[in-house]
Amino acid sequence: MASSFCQPDAAPAADVDLDASAQAFLDHLRLPRVHPLCREGHDNSAAAAPTNEADELAYIGGGVFELPHVTFPANGTASTLGAMHLQQQQPPLPEVASMSLLQLHDHSAWELMLTAATMSAPTLAMMELWLRFFAVFLAPLCLAWMLHRLIATSKSSRRDASREAKEKENGRAVAICTVGLASSAVLFTDSLYVFEYGRWFGFSLFALTFILSIRCAASMERFNNEKSTGRRWAADKKSLLQSAICVFGVTTTVVFLRSDGGHMMDTALQRLSPAKAVKADSSDASYMPHPGLDLPTIDPGLYYSSSNSFVSSIVSHWPESGRTYNVENGATPYLVNGDQRTGIPFIVNKVEEQEYVRVWVQNRYDGEHLALDVAFPYSDDGDAQRSFVHDLSKPVYLVLHGLNGGSHEEYVKDLVKRRRAEGSTVVVLIARGMMDTQLSSWNCFHGARTGDVDIAARSLRRGLTSLAEAHKLPQRQLLAGVGYSMGAIILSNYVARSGEHCALDAAMAVSGGLDMRQQLNFRRSMRLWQPMLTMNLREDILIGKYARHYKHRLTEEQFLNMLRVTSISALDVEAIVTYNSFESLVHYYSEMSAMGDREPEFDLFGSKSAPSWGRIANVSVPFAVLQALDDPLVGWRTIGTENPQSLADSGNGNVMLLLTKAGGHVGWPLGTNPKKSGWMWMSNAVRDFALAVDKARELPN
Repeated sequence: MASSFCQPDAAPAADVDLDASAQAFLDHLRLPRVHPLCREGHDNSAAAAPTNEADELAYIGGGVFELPHVTFPANGTASTLGAMHLQQQQPPLPEVASMSLLQLHDHSAWELMLTAATMSAPTLAMMELWLRFFAVFLAPLCLAWMLHRLIATSKSSRRDASREAKEKENGRAVAICTVGLASSAVLFTDSLYVFEYGRWFGFSLFALTFILSIRCAASMERFNNEKSTGRRWAADKKSLLQSAICVFGVTTTVVFLRSDGGHMMDTALQRLSPAKAVKADSSDASYMPHPGLDLPTIDPGLYYSSSNSFVSSIVSHWPESGRTYNVENGATPYLVNGDQRTGIPFIVNKVEEQEYVRVWVQNRYDGEHLALDVAFPYSDDGDAQRSFVHDLSKPVYLVLHGLNGGSHEEYVKDLVKRRRAEGSTVVVLIARGMMDTQLSSWNCFHGARTGDVDIAARSLRRGLTSLAEAHKLPQRQLLAGVGYSMGAIILSNYVARSGEHCALDAAMAVSGGLDMRQQLNFRRSMRLWQPMLTMNLREDILIGKYARHYKHRLTEEQFLNMLRVTSISALDVEAIVTYNSFESLVHYYSEMSAMGDREPEFDLFGSKSAPSWGRIANVSVPFAVLQALDDPLVGWRTIGTENPQSLADSGNGNVMLLLTKAGGHVGWPLGTNPKKSGWMWMSNAVRDFALAVDKARELPN
């Protein structure tokens, strides 16, 4: 078993040495450089952490959540010991390796065929997404072509054209009119385009395109007297365009009428055919009222509590230009909605590989060892051989990556590259099971677990405190947590649950969510983005590595459903909820969310929000939420409230919300060539916030 853990670590290149300052940082961390199951026969560069159980349990802060029915009281002792003993009753771990498609389906070719049939969902989603990407460019171009054709036809320029030329032009007209209708319909009905341009822009384009398409169809000639199949098809082209016009006209009208969630249409239909009203059940996430045209009702801006003097000081040191994202401040002008601002950066941005030193930290709840990839700054030695150094005056960042990510993710490397160039040390917590790190228990990754980030933060805090004491510094370095996407959700939950026990000095959540129950009704994300994310996650992690874990705990039906679902929410139901014994998807999302212990707002389950803010009011450190209102993956409603200022004023006023109108999901591209800038705006927003906190804490109270 141990041999499977003894893989080469993410070590620095051979020509990079550890300076005495970097070695001292590792020594004070007291974390092993080799996986503890591989220690025998290896020389660890760093001493192992203390093994005294009482000392280790002291690291566990209040409010840590691991699994349902096993939570930690404020002292984190009693239930921890019980859970550790329960771990001994688990059956032997299965092999961690991929399985063949037939093995996954118990050698049933029929079940394999049924699963293969569902694989069209990601392809269809990608095709629709590409249409939405370019609709803003395609619609005007198609409209311009139709206007040109109308003018040319009115001048009888086609009278002397050959029949073959007319047939080709008819075929071209069908294609261009169809694309124009589809693109203009997207601009008219898509929530992100309506949010950006308003309703009249899309309506005008669609109405003009619809009228000109009718004119194009009317001007087409039929060739019914021809016997050849090719000639007869020319007549069908006119019918084809007429059918397309009817389909797009009816479909777009229906989608428009359902912009209010379908209430007006449902009321009209019930008058014609009375039916019993169906009410949403808070215990059943499968039924949700349609959100309609889901436009943000929150204004962008920075929300913070002016009554908190420390937070006010942070804001005064936070450059306004660093927290403003618009075209005037360098945003890419031709990327006009959240889909483009999300997809294009991930397509074009490439960051060179970063060098890390890997250490291991143990979660004492289940004994699992977690990888920490440490990125030190480089020494400035000119032509001399470079080495890793550690600057005691700069903030240290603890990074939580996104779903199915790691320290190799491009946006993580962007932050690492920029911050190490400025002298900061960046530590990336690798989520359990990611980047080919092995599991030594049955406890696979799930988004509600906060024990991993707690133990990582406490280990870094302990090391930084020891290092500061050794150098007789008045205070240790700032330890700032940074989370992206799923990492942001976990980080938010951690700072809310841990309260005064939080081991971080500050935290920023980027493109996460404070109430993930709101995702249950974000149908646009489920249809367009989640099929691709679900396929990658399932193939790389659930099937590619831990299929035998899930096959052991799930029923045959549950496992087959896991292979066939097309959204993250459905995958969570079939895999995460069942595997980890959550009661339901709502229960899982409630435990995963920083605001999951209060009644959800926006009338999600037909309930009104409670007056209490719940655990989010317990945040004890400066905590900034960076969220774009046009995020196509994590909806704006996951901010959790219609009144962000009240949220900022909750508790001791430590929550800050930086909401930008544009930016997408982990996007915020800059300049006419976004590849050149990478994720600079997002990475620098993290830096500016951390530096502002560092400056504010240096001021006298």
